[in-house]
Amino acid sequence: MEIILDPPNGVPPVRMGMAFEEAVQAAAAWGEVRVSGPFDHDPTVKVQSMGDGFDVLVILKDQKTVNAVDVSCAEEEDSDLRVLYRGLDVFRTPARQLLKMFADEGYRIDESNPEEPVVLDLTIAFSRWTSQEVPLDPEDGLPLYFTAALVSNENPATDNG
Repeated sequence: MEIILDPPNGVPPVRMGMAFEEAVQAAAAWGEVRVSGPFDHDPTVKVQSMGDGFDVLVILKDQKTVNAVDVSCAEEEDSDLRVLYRGLDVFRTPARQLLKMFADEGYRIDESNPEEPVVLDLTIAFSRWTSQEVPLDPEDGLPLYFTAALVSNENPATDNG
Protein backbone atom coordinates (compact mmCIF):
# COMPACT_ATOMS: atom_id res chain seq x y z
CA MET A 1 0.00 0.00 0.00
CA GLU A 2 1.16 3.53 -0.75
CA ILE A 3 0.22 6.59 1.27
CA ILE A 4 1.14 9.96 -0.21
CA LEU A 5 1.98 12.94 2.00
CA ASP A 6 0.78 16.12 0.30
CA PRO A 7 1.43 18.94 2.78
CA PRO A 8 -0.30 21.26 3.45
CA ASN A 9 -3.22 19.78 1.47
CA GLY A 10 -3.54 16.49 3.31
CA VAL A 11 -2.89 12.79 2.91
CA PRO A 12 -5.10 11.64 0.03
CA PRO A 13 -7.85 10.61 0.09
CA VAL A 14 -8.12 12.75 3.26
CA ARG A 15 -7.85 16.50 2.67
CA MET A 16 -7.50 19.37 5.10
CA GLY A 17 -10.87 21.00 5.73
CA MET A 18 -12.77 17.83 4.80
CA ALA A 19 -16.03 17.34 6.72
CA PHE A 20 -16.17 14.69 9.45
CA GLU A 21 -18.46 12.29 7.56
CA GLU A 22 -16.31 12.47 4.42
CA ALA A 23 -13.15 11.97 6.48
CA VAL A 24 -14.52 8.79 8.06
CA GLN A 25 -15.36 7.39 4.62
CA ALA A 26 -11.99 8.42 3.16
CA ALA A 27 -10.01 6.96 6.09
CA ALA A 28 -11.60 3.56 5.44
CA ALA A 29 -9.30 3.29 2.41
CA TRP A 30 -6.46 2.50 4.84
CA GLY A 31 -8.23 -0.01 7.09
CA GLU A 32 -10.75 -0.47 9.88
CA VAL A 33 -12.00 2.89 11.22
CA ARG A 34 -12.64 3.85 14.84
CA VAL A 35 -13.85 7.26 16.01
CA SER A 36 -13.02 8.69 19.45
CA GLY A 37 -13.86 11.93 21.19
CA PRO A 38 -14.81 14.52 21.94
CA PHE A 39 -14.13 14.20 25.65
CA ASP A 40 -14.72 16.66 28.49
CA HIS A 41 -10.98 17.36 28.79
CA ASP A 42 -10.32 17.34 25.02
CA PRO A 43 -12.81 18.52 22.40
CA THR A 44 -10.81 16.95 19.54
CA VAL A 45 -12.36 14.17 17.47
CA LYS A 46 -9.98 11.51 16.16
CA VAL A 47 -10.67 9.08 13.34
CA GLN A 48 -8.23 6.17 13.54
CA SER A 49 -7.76 3.94 10.53
CA MET A 50 -5.92 0.72 11.33
CA GLY A 51 -4.17 -0.95 8.45
CA ASP A 52 -2.03 -4.06 8.42
CA GLY A 53 0.56 -3.21 11.09
CA PHE A 54 0.23 0.59 10.82
CA ASP A 55 -2.30 3.28 11.58
CA VAL A 56 -3.40 6.68 10.37
CA LEU A 57 -4.98 9.20 12.73
CA VAL A 58 -7.21 11.91 11.25
CA ILE A 59 -7.61 14.84 13.66
CA LEU A 60 -10.55 17.25 13.80
CA LYS A 61 -9.86 19.85 16.52
CA ASP A 62 -13.14 21.65 15.88
CA GLN A 63 -15.08 18.34 15.62
CA LYS A 64 -16.25 19.31 12.13
CA THR A 65 -13.31 19.50 9.72
CA VAL A 66 -9.93 17.80 9.29
CA ASN A 67 -6.93 19.84 10.32
CA ALA A 68 -4.22 17.16 10.67
CA VAL A 69 -3.36 13.62 9.59
CA ASP A 70 -0.77 11.56 11.48
CA VAL A 71 0.71 8.51 9.74
CA SER A 72 2.72 5.95 11.70
CA CYS A 73 5.28 3.65 10.15
CA ALA A 74 4.57 -0.05 9.85
CA GLU A 75 5.49 -2.23 12.80
CA GLU A 76 7.11 -4.87 10.59
CA GLU A 77 10.29 -4.11 8.65
CA ASP A 78 9.14 -6.15 5.66
CA SER A 79 5.77 -4.38 5.41
CA ASP A 80 4.62 -3.38 1.93
CA LEU A 81 3.52 0.04 3.28
CA ARG A 82 5.26 2.94 1.58
CA VAL A 83 4.65 6.46 2.87
CA LEU A 84 5.85 8.82 0.16
CA TYR A 85 6.69 12.48 -0.19
CA ARG A 86 7.63 13.33 -3.79
CA GLY A 87 8.56 9.71 -4.43
CA LEU A 88 10.75 9.28 -1.33
CA ASP A 89 9.68 6.78 1.31
CA VAL A 90 9.82 8.93 4.45
CA PHE A 91 10.12 5.90 6.73
CA ARG A 92 12.86 4.17 4.72
CA THR A 93 14.99 7.23 3.88
CA PRO A 94 17.42 8.16 6.67
CA ALA A 95 15.99 11.06 8.69
CA ARG A 96 19.10 13.19 8.26
CA GLN A 97 18.93 12.75 4.44
CA LEU A 98 15.23 13.61 4.34
CA LEU A 99 15.72 16.80 6.37
CA LYS A 100 18.61 17.82 4.09
CA MET A 101 16.32 17.38 1.08
CA PHE A 102 13.74 19.74 2.64
CA ALA A 103 16.49 22.26 3.48
CA ASP A 104 17.86 22.02 -0.06
CA GLU A 105 14.36 22.84 -1.35
CA GLY A 106 14.48 26.06 0.69
CA TYR A 107 12.29 25.05 3.63
CA ARG A 108 13.22 26.15 7.12
CA ILE A 109 13.47 23.31 9.59
CA ASP A 110 12.92 23.63 13.32
CA GLU A 111 15.15 21.02 14.96
CA SER A 112 14.93 22.48 18.47
CA ASN A 113 13.54 19.06 19.42
CA PRO A 114 15.68 16.68 17.32
CA GLU A 115 13.29 13.81 18.00
CA GLU A 116 10.39 15.76 16.46
CA PRO A 117 11.65 18.13 13.74
CA VAL A 118 9.18 20.36 11.91
CA VAL A 119 9.45 21.47 8.30
CA LEU A 120 8.24 25.03 8.71
CA ASP A 121 5.81 26.60 6.23
CA LEU A 122 5.18 23.16 4.71
CA THR A 123 3.24 22.14 7.84
CA ILE A 124 4.75 18.70 8.22
CA ALA A 125 6.31 17.32 11.38
CA PHE A 126 8.20 14.09 11.84
CA SER A 127 8.86 11.91 14.86
CA ARG A 128 11.64 9.50 15.74
CA TRP A 129 9.93 8.22 18.91
CA THR A 130 9.73 4.45 19.13
CA SER A 131 9.80 1.71 21.74
CA GLN A 132 11.06 -0.83 19.21
CA GLU A 133 14.65 -1.91 18.63
CA VAL A 134 15.71 0.11 15.56
CA PRO A 135 18.97 1.17 13.87
CA LEU A 136 20.42 4.35 15.37
CA ASP A 137 22.10 7.28 13.65
CA PRO A 138 25.77 7.11 14.71
CA GLU A 139 26.00 10.93 14.78
CA ASP A 140 23.19 11.71 17.23
CA GLY A 141 22.10 8.34 18.66
CA LEU A 142 18.49 8.89 17.54
CA PRO A 143 16.58 6.37 15.42
CA LEU A 144 18.01 6.43 11.91
CA TYR A 145 14.54 6.67 10.34
CA PHE A 146 11.39 8.62 11.15
CA THR A 147 8.56 6.65 12.75
CA ALA A 148 5.65 9.05 12.16
CA ALA A 149 4.71 12.00 9.96
CA LEU A 150 2.05 14.60 10.75
CA VAL A 151 0.60 16.74 7.96
CA SER A 152 -1.38 19.74 9.22
CA ASN A 153 -3.09 22.87 7.99
CA GLU A 154 -1.60 24.85 10.86
CA ASN A 155 1.89 26.29 10.74
CA PRO A 156 3.54 25.44 14.05
CA ALA A 157 6.20 28.08 13.40
CA THR A 158 6.32 31.41 15.01
CA ASP A 159 8.14 34.19 13.23
CA ASN A 160 11.64 33.39 14.42
CA GLY A 161 13.61 34.24 11.34
